[in-house]
Amino acid sequence: MSTAELRKEIHDYIDKADDTFLKMVYAMSKEYRSSSIAGYYADGSPLSVDKLKKEVKEASERVKSGRYISQEDVQKDIENW
Repeated sequence: MSTAELRKEIHDYIDKADDTFLKMVYAMSKEYRSSSIAGYYADGSPLSVDKLKKEVKEASERVKSGRYISQEDVQKDIENW
């Protein structure tokens, strides 16, 4: 199905839709348009592309300046648990 055909069919759905469907499409469209979600944190909160880029840049700067824990140090810590 071409893009033009998809648009027409979606417009037909919207023209005949009930409130529930319209609200779902609206919420989905609004989220899609307003966010650039790269992933999610462990607690389930979203991680935006901008935030991810910032965190990666900060981590890179920490590594360049020598502020990191080596694998050997992590292994030593694990042995002491």
